[in-house]
Amino acid sequence: MYNKRLTEAERIILKTLILVLISFLPTTLQADQADPIFDDIEKDQHVPRKGENKPPQKLAIESMPGYPRDSNLRKLEIRNSESTFYVDISSITSSKKDNIARLVTVAISPYGARTVTYEGLDCGYRRYKAYGYAGSDGPIRPFDEQAWKPVPDQGNGRYRATLIDNYLCDNFSYAASRDKILIRMNGLKAYKKQD
Repeated sequence: MYNKRLTEAERIILKTLILVLISFLPTTLQADQADPIFDDIEKDQHVPRKGENKPPQKLAIESMPGYPRDSNLRKLEIRNSESTFYVDISSITSSKKDNIARLVTVAISPYGARTVTYEGLDCGYRRYKAYGYAGSDGPIRPFDEQAWKPVPDQGNGRYRATLIDNYLCDNFSYAASRDKILIRMNGLKAYKKQD
């Protein structure tokens, strides 16, 4: 029979391994037992709806709204902006299901060039997705990339923050109904052709 005495270094390593194993033992035993303090909290946690975490479908040309009429445009007051921004009030939709308000916006540069954008604004996450665009005439065509981006409160993207903060959202978290949005936009000035 082979009999070997452990060296001092081997004894230290063995003791360390035993201590490590013992320290994990109570944790693994308790992990199988339910903790009554946290049972109620786990029941109240958000359970995703079927398909909630799937990426949204990309909108195609047939999903794009019509080119906006000047009679439907309402002017947004945006501080420190060179362009003038309008909302096509006829294009506004709001969905409680996905918490997104969708609309067509028109940016008019100081030189009169138009940029038309169809986009969705997510009140809960303060983000937007541009679905489609057009220049000074239609139709609105889908963007190749339709990805969520954060809503900036600076530069030319400031109009989105104004929309979320003042018109589209309830309690900064939920998309307001189309009727509420239209009531809030009631005081906006109608489009006037620049001379």
